[in-house]
Amino acid sequence: MRGEWGKIDHTSNDGMKKLRQFLSYLKLGSNGHNSLFFLHRPPYTVCRKPITVLFLILTLTLTLSSDDFFAVKSKVISDSQFKLGFLYFTPLLMVDNVGYTSSIYTYEAQETPDWTGDVGVGLRASAIVANRLILQAEDLPIYSFYLTNKDLRTWGNRFKAAAYSYIGPFNLKAGYSRNDLHQRPNLEFSRPYRYSDREWSEEVDFGRDSSLFLTAYGRFKQLQYDEALYADAYNLADRLDHHENTFGLRLNKVVFTRTLLFINYELTNYVFTAGSERDSRAQGMYLGAQFPEMGMLQGSFQIGMNQFDPGNPLYKSVSRPSGRGDVHLTLMERLRISVFYELQTYFSYYSNDLFYNNQSFGGGAELYLTSFLKGGATYQDGRLKYFSFLDLQLQRSDRVRQQRYYLAVPLFGSMSLGFAYNIYRLRSDVLNLDYTRSFWGGFISYGF
Repeated sequence: MRGEWGKIDHTSNDGMKKLRQFLSYLKLGSNGHNSLFFLHRPPYTVCRKPITVLFLILTLTLTLSSDDFFAVKSKVISDSQFKLGFLYFTPLLMVDNVGYTSSIYTYEAQETPDWTGDVGVGLRASAIVANRLILQAEDLPIYSFYLTNKDLRTWGNRFKAAAYSYIGPFNLKAGYSRNDLHQRPNLEFSRPYRYSDREWSEEVDFGRDSSLFLTAYGRFKQLQYDEALYADAYNLADRLDHHENTFGLRLNKVVFTRTLLFINYELTNYVFTAGSERDSRAQGMYLGAQFPEMGMLQGSFQIGMNQFDPGNPLYKSVSRPSGRGDVHLTLMERLRISVFYELQTYFSYYSNDLFYNNQSFGGGAELYLTSFLKGGATYQDGRLKYFSFLDLQLQRSDRVRQQRYYLAVPLFGSMSLGFAYNIYRLRSDVLNLDYTRSFWGGFISYGF
């Protein structure tokens, strides 16, 4: 860690709690949080989230710069469920989208109700070699279930591998991931669709023992979509298959009680498979902060500007605000207030000259009613605004509002079992749509 943490007793519950608090400080999210133009797969956004169930046990997400080697090592040891020599193993379980929805499609006036669920079981294996190298790989097969619409039942898979090391003042990380996934409706996608991606990445921290350090990183991603006609009209592979080559620099400063401030510059080239008409370059500059989980204020945020320069001489350049944040404030140990937002830009599959901005804001509150019961509510209001690169004029505006209400009780360990009810409302001016959908079901989450 950068700075002194103090001695931690790994044999006591209090020591393990401190260790997890220390590790949580490192979660910033350089893999995705600083992307300039996310294409249809943001962590949270104006998406149809009738889906309340997500349980991914002990997933390693240390992505603050090139993760500190010894912090990664400590988390590997603490999260592992069993050990064989220098190998550490952690089972993975994902339960998502389990429940009943009034319609499995968005942007369609006719309701298509169904019972659905996504369930995955996998394993993570880690090897610590000579206190100098960590090798890690995990695989998670996922089955998507629909009770009535049986033709939508399918398998997917998530795989990723990483290597961590250090040399003197440098933290080093290299990674590879491959996903082949069935995606449910989100953003402009009104129906389930399938895509796959592969990504190679590398990151280097300069000055890992200092409170002021520099991170350099690169990511090389390939995205491929299903070639079957989408909604009987669109070839997603022809419109959206592309490569992303990203390079970035981030200056980080640790302040106060291990709060991290950073300034980030990033350059991304988009190269489309079907032709050069949509090839583009994006540059962004961001300011942000990551708060530790030890105090009243937790979470992270970043905000900045993107300059998007299409290679097509007929298209115009465009600048847009960009960023995302998710910040939590805990009061009197019983009340937790949250605020979140996302400002991102996406390519549209409707036409090669179209792009759309996602402007999403929301908040929520969670209250511990007793030591064994908590309840909460969230509200999210988002707008999808479509523009043409030809003249940058507004072509269409959609509004999506989502509400979620839930109760939860402790299950065992730090897991909780709950029940949630979700309301989703869509209004589109050009498409002349205005309707409400709902979802209800149980969920299991990590943490109570």
